[in-house]
Amino acid sequence: MSPSIYVPDHGRWVVHKPAVLRGWTYDQPALPREKKRSSDRKLAPVIQEFQQLIEDDPELFMYFHRMFDEVRRPNGERDQVSDYKGLMVALDRIITQAPRFGGANNLVMGVPMYAVLAPFCNTPSGFNVFTNAKVNAQLHKIFDVWAEFLVSPESRYVLTTNEQCWFNPKALDVMSQRLGTNFYDAWVCRDSDPDRHYGFTSWDDFFTRRFRPHMREVIDPDNPNLITAACEAHVHTIQSNIRAVDKFWIKGHSYSLSHMFNHDSFTPLFVGGTVYQGILSSLDYHHWHSPVDGVVRKTCLIPGTYYAARLDNDPDPDVVSRSQDFVTAIAARALIFIESDNPVIGLMCFVAVGLGEVSTCEITVKVGDRLRKGDDLGSFHFGGSTHCLVFRPQTPLKPFPHVQPGTVQNVNSNIFYIENGAEN
Repeated sequence: MSPSIYVPDHGRWVVHKPAVLRGWTYDQPALPREKKRSSDRKLAPVIQEFQQLIEDDPELFMYFHRMFDEVRRPNGERDQVSDYKGLMVALDRIITQAPRFGGANNLVMGVPMYAVLAPFCNTPSGFNVFTNAKVNAQLHKIFDVWAEFLVSPESRYVLTTNEQCWFNPKALDVMSQRLGTNFYDAWVCRDSDPDRHYGFTSWDDFFTRRFRPHMREVIDPDNPNLITAACEAHVHTIQSNIRAVDKFWIKGHSYSLSHMFNHDSFTPLFVGGTVYQGILSSLDYHHWHSPVDGVVRKTCLIPGTYYAARLDNDPDPDVVSRSQDFVTAIAARALIFIESDNPVIGLMCFVAVGLGEVSTCEITVKVGDRLRKGDDLGSFHFGGSTHCLVFRPQTPLKPFPHVQPGTVQNVNSNIFYIENGAEN
């Protein structure tokens, strides 16, 4: 199989048409484990706390009302959730369920909370809501409660052969087509029977599944002039001459290194350097792997936003997918600085950006760890996300011809070579 393929809509999280969002979010039939929410059932405590936050804070109260008025609705249509209280009910429903299979690109169902919130993310008041520190702190609490369910055996009800579940024939066919082999041969499974969940213990166990060793081997691992893909991801962009500080909220101004690195002391070393960014989808592999041989010099987790996006005039609701460079400056993220054994590469940085319900960035390496190309660095949990590789300006970096925006690069495949080094 080629190391790169073009996948339409790979970089999207939700569908183009708002009507489809409404149809999925509110009108989907319940799966066998799911129960219809009783109209008199109390909200979960963490959702009650969110509603109380909105009602106690006058600015938030105003913004949560205004963002409903500011949503673009074709032909005067009204959403089935018409105010912040209805939004709380929708969120309350979501945190009791696991993400379902949503079709060839798994749009909407893989990120159900974003499906609810997406129409508001591209409004002025929604921007004020989703950049608010108190709102993001409460969203983090909500994700923690949801995560307790998603790591439990009860979440396996979507890991069956039923319709809209991950092991029904259509879902398995979609996942097999993307990889060129069947599901069981591609992934490490504890059981060969889909009716026994292939041995996965929870939704999160399935989501963070690992490739079998033969699937993504490092090619020419001893060549120090080759740099490999850290994630299985859709190429968003490769940009050079990155500034220390830039107007990242304006389209075309791109990356702002000091904000991306949270003003880390290593920032000056990368000014003028190169950023490679790739987008993951919820059908992808979610572990991160070292792109070079070297030593871990620093790691850090940076809190941030979850649904903030660069505002634009596009009626397409998936504004976060159009804000990939923007979110590297403000979203929750993880930094792993690696000193390459090749002095021409030197210090480089892997940046994992957690978006939406994919807020958990788990770093599994520590300072001083020695890495070989392809070694595990950590993983995302619970949905689609994005990542960057950042290089110093002195690194004579060249992408291979197949590494183009709109292609999917396999993890551990060669994506860059060092100019005047061995191009294999």
